Amino acid sequence: MRRAGGYAIAALRILLVDDHRVIADSLARLLQDDPAIQVVGIAATGPEAISLARLLRPSLVVMDIGLPGMDGVEATWTIRRQCPDVPVLMLTMFEQDAFAIDALRAGAAGYLLKTATPAELFHAIHAVCEGDGLVYPRTATAALQRAVPPRSRVQDPGALSRRELEVLQLVAGGADIAAIGRQLMLSPHTIRNHLKGVYRKLGVRGRVEAAAYAVRRGLIKP
Repeated sequence: MRRAGGYAIAALRILLVDDHRVIADSLARLLQDDPAIQVVGIAATGPEAISLARLLRPSLVVMDIGLPGMDGVEATWTIRRQCPDVPVLMLTMFEQDAFAIDALRAGAAGYLLKTATPAELFHAIHAVCEGDGLVYPRTATAALQRAVPPRSRVQDPGALSRRELEVLQLVAGGADIAAIGRQLMLSPHTIRNHLKGVYRKLGVRGRVEAAAYAVRRGLIKP
């Protein structure tokens, strides 16, 4: 708990992940200026981030991409599978769309550049923790905006049928169309039709994107 104006408030518990300790410590000091934020841990590698996420169950992981060995995207994918209640905000120097798209498809709830102002960083942290997510840098291009469709294009996820959810769950588990068909005793053509229905209802364009979206929204188990 932190105190602001004499009142006790529940702090957002943040896990920072950056292999440059000076940067991580500076970021921790900056975040402590917000009485609603508490930095509960700092990790320097992907495996360390995964371990601390499981142990601490923070409100949010603020993740760099350029980590030694296991990069931040792979670490994010693992954290989202093992700790689906823990969102991840990418904070990185990489401006290229490809990095942002990979991070979002891995399950990151937001993507922000290290050139962001403190106010933008605080806004992104609170937005992601409140479930808004999808915080893009100002320079986001049309390609990045298409990586995760805006909410206005997404139908009610509850509109997914039981069979569509079954197919989506198997996709998230890594099964291909043939394997899904064998398990559900359906033809590949029928599986493709179910997937088309999923894509249309979720407003996504492929299996990886559909699975990542469904895990983030809690529609299926990671």
